[in-house]
Amino acid sequence: MKFYAFLLSLTLILLLQVNASSQIPNAGFETWIDANTPQGWIPNNVPTFWTTVTRSNTAHTGSFAARLQTASFGGGSILPFMESMPFPVNQAYGSLMGYYQFQPAVASEVLGITAWFVENGVLVGFGARDIGAAASSYTQFNCPIDYFGDAAVVPDTAYIWIAIYDTSENDPVVGAFALVDDLSFGPPSSVQEISSQIPEIYGLSQNYPNPFNPSTKINFSVTEQSYVELIVYDILGKEISKLVSANYPAGEYSVDFNAENLPGGVYIAKLSTGKFSKAIKMTLLK
Repeated sequence: MKFYAFLLSLTLILLLQVNASSQIPNAGFETWIDANTPQGWIPNNVPTFWTTVTRSNTAHTGSFAARLQTASFGGGSILPFMESMPFPVNQAYGSLMGYYQFQPAVASEVLGITAWFVENGVLVGFGARDIGAAASSYTQFNCPIDYFGDAAVVPDTAYIWIAIYDTSENDPVVGAFALVDDLSFGPPSSVQEISSQIPEIYGLSQNYPNPFNPSTKINFSVTEQSYVELIVYDILGKEISKLVSANYPAGEYSVDFNAENLPGGVYIAKLSTGKFSKAIKMTLLK
């Protein structure tokens, strides 16, 4: 909690540095000012003293990823972190997603992912995910965003913080490192449980209304605890939105899909679990 309190104390400072981008700055870490500075991000590097963030050729996609590594200095160690320049948003995104590799030096170390959302200078949304398990190949993370106050809140500014730190509040141990790549926001959707009774079969229902403009509901059911992905594609098979990417207990669920910023046309919603897969066609009229 001390770590997140420290992050909160930086909010007012960071909000004075709003960037002109309307998306996550350099979300794929393809553009670098130099080998140690990803464009749109502030790394915890002090030239000639220590370097905790570097460019890596081991990318999830593209050419580069960001590498965070604990640095040694003056007989101690330096916390590796990087923060995005604050950037404009106009939706209450449901999650922050991305891909990572992680090798902690001790069991109490985690890769911390946080996202903050502000409206008119007031903090209105926050998401945090601590990843403790080592991952030697790229693994997707999903960090849900929680909003407080008015349910109709529409944030105008966001920023992201990524770090390796020790949950026991000890100094970080030299040797820990992580790779991070391909950040993205999940859609402004919500998953609601509509029945906790155990369904007899896995299912994906036709969205309703259909045709729709701009939002629609998609219901699905799982017969046992399952890792569920519900992804929307365009008619050419390009991924548009990952509505669901998490474990769910047995039950029936409803997901809102908002296509306000998409062109009219036919879209495909595909549900996948370890034991079931089904797709439906949805028609967006504009």
